Amino acid sequence: MGRIKKKNNLVKIPNNREFLESAELNSLTYIDFLERFQRIALSMFEWVNLPNSMDSRYLERCLYFYGQASLLLDPKYGYINTKCSSNNKVNIYGLPTELKCYSYEYNTSRLLYTGLKSEEAKKKECILVMNNWNKTPTVQSMRLFAQRLYEAERSSDVNIRAQKYPLILITPENKRLSMENIYSQLDGNKPAIMVNKENYEPNSIQAIKTDSPFVADKLQEYKMRIWNEALTYLGINNIALEKKERLVTGETSENNEVINMNLWSMLAPRKEGCKKFNELFDENIDVRVRSDLYNVIKTEMSSVSDLIPSDIKEKEGESNE
Repeated sequence: MGRIKKKNNLVKIPNNREFLESAELNSLTYIDFLERFQRIALSMFEWVNLPNSMDSRYLERCLYFYGQASLLLDPKYGYINTKCSSNNKVNIYGLPTELKCYSYEYNTSRLLYTGLKSEEAKKKECILVMNNWNKTPTVQSMRLFAQRLYEAERSSDVNIRAQKYPLILITPENKRLSMENIYSQLDGNKPAIMVNKENYEPNSIQAIKTDSPFVADKLQEYKMRIWNEALTYLGINNIALEKKERLVTGETSENNEVINMNLWSMLAPRKEGCKKFNELFDENIDVRVRSDLYNVIKTEMSSVSDLIPSDIKEKEGESNE
């Protein structure tokens, strides 16, 4: 690999195809895992009875990426949901007294709803919806999980390739291009490599065996543990993904409670936002766990079982009879 030259404090990446391809694959692997988590997280909750002028998809994206969002009544657009940021003043409960509510080509400042319902309050106040009680964006943790999964996946790829040709080739500089071509043919799974006998010098090439151990299976198990840990963090039951012989009733129940509390930590603040919105604007919006997610959540010992829609519970009960 050629040297990396610096000019004006900028790093110039050498023109090395293998380096660039590997760097691109690294980025794609990380992004792929991160987007998988994003799709799951953005599909977990179902907002019910939202006014037509509001967008549940954008609301969940604000919570996922920024940890908070605002609900308000705009004289031009009607009921809307936007991104928001806090001012420097807080009330006695540590909540902001005023929010800057903004979106694409939209910007306004509103007072935080205080609980005093009036027509004037509807025009000047807004509702704060939190992703969790700490207003922490989900994406922060998902980036950490995606980084660990990326490391495991790419390490596994390298280990598998090392089983394919566990050798280090040593050759003079004038034979380097020829060796790179041979290596490329090996990497392309070519069954036989032809060389020119007249140009072939046996003593000019040396090979050192690396004897790389096969650990890809262990890396895949590690990756599965990280994946399950991420699902647990999101409040999604993943105990069924473990091998049956590893399951213990007590451990299953304990894991289930952790899952439910993680789910509750995100559902409860959303419920609180709905409650305050309904108080201020005389509406009837709600949020709940999506019905399809119910099938993979253990609810018999769940602290959120009362939040599952009754019609879904009845259908589940009928199917179990």
